[in-house]
Amino acid sequence: MPDPASLTVRPAKDSDLSQIVNLDRLAFAPLQSNEAIQQQWYSNTVNLPGRKLFLAVEDETAQGIGVYTQLDFTAFFEGQEVPIMGIGGVAVAPHRRGQRVARLMLEHALKAAREQQIPLMALYPFQHGFYRRLGWAWVEPVHQYRVSTQQLPLYQERSRIFPSNLDQQTPALKEIYSQAASQHNGWLKRQDWQWQSWLKPVAGREIYTYQESGQLLGYVVLQFAMLDPPKNVQAVIIREWVALTPSAYRGILGFLASLRDQISTIVWTTFPADPFPHLLTEQRRDPTLSHSPFEFGLVRRFGETGGGLMWRLADVTTALQRRPIGFHPAFAITFQIRDPIFGQQILGFEFRDGQIHLVEDHPYPILKLSIEHLTQLFCGVRRSRDLLWTGELEVEGDDSLLAQLDHAWQAEPPFCWDFF
Repeated sequence: MPDPASLTVRPAKDSDLSQIVNLDRLAFAPLQSNEAIQQQWYSNTVNLPGRKLFLAVEDETAQGIGVYTQLDFTAFFEGQEVPIMGIGGVAVAPHRRGQRVARLMLEHALKAAREQQIPLMALYPFQHGFYRRLGWAWVEPVHQYRVSTQQLPLYQERSRIFPSNLDQQTPALKEIYSQAASQHNGWLKRQDWQWQSWLKPVAGREIYTYQESGQLLGYVVLQFAMLDPPKNVQAVIIREWVALTPSAYRGILGFLASLRDQISTIVWTTFPADPFPHLLTEQRRDPTLSHSPFEFGLVRRFGETGGGLMWRLADVTTALQRRPIGFHPAFAITFQIRDPIFGQQILGFEFRDGQIHLVEDHPYPILKLSIEHLTQLFCGVRRSRDLLWTGELEVEGDDSLLAQLDHAWQAEPPFCWDFF
């Protein structure tokens, strides 16, 4: 295995473009040509807005053998705008895989995030297990339902749905999204380059808006598709939906229900707290789709849970001090954190007045846990008492404060519409 010291990770330059395109093609789209990848992804330059590419280079040959992208994001969390470094496009040359090149690039990104005091990092993994070994945590349980249009409620508000006119309505769409994003955890504060990518024409993709008295209050982005080719099931896949009011939400569902004469199946992707599954007339997968067994009595298959986005605390102190908490009696606690990249950290904090404060001493109790599990507690995805039950967390001292910690960190788990 090559010595990591013989590799250098440096900012990519336009002169590296051909190497980067070839690495991306071999990793993500080996059946496409380099020319197609370059045209679709790079527009003849590596210096794209909001994105910084880095190349892992062999010192001896000066050849690029790996590439990854740092993405400049801001996400909403508990009413706050939180800087996040997104990681995308981690690609390693086929002949150098399994030789710690990807780990070297991720360590490079983590050190950069910590130096910049960025609280969080985010990525979509090719394998959750690989990134968990480096401290990332699964924080986004995505729910997806494939249901018959016949099962959706025909709400009267569907009459207020209209095709979008992007030439005139793009500013309003952006404003609607921004208002909704600020009320949810994990949604990104989209930049212009992200909107340009999201709104570019795609075959079969349509956007419909919900309006009341000429005011836009919601929209839905849908993709026409064929599911299960042997049966030729015509479907609509929901790529994104945003509703500022209950009537806008009902309007979107009613509109989708009204497609039942043409469309058999609706694929609805959403966050766990969405009331969608409770509003259907039948809680089951569209029976026109291919049969798949469900091994639990007579219960019918209905939805699926996707293991999506991963987050990681990069600068623990900055992240915790920025994280709002519920108001309750003050308490103090110490985290003894196992981190596979930065080693062990021992940090004491006081929880009071709706904020978390770093303290110099190490008060009891001491919670011994991994950076992965601390990230999940931070996000409200898991509870410390559950981690204690499963042996993923140890407590030195009185464990009764775990109930207060869980109450302080209650939050809606993150969810993100943007795939990067």
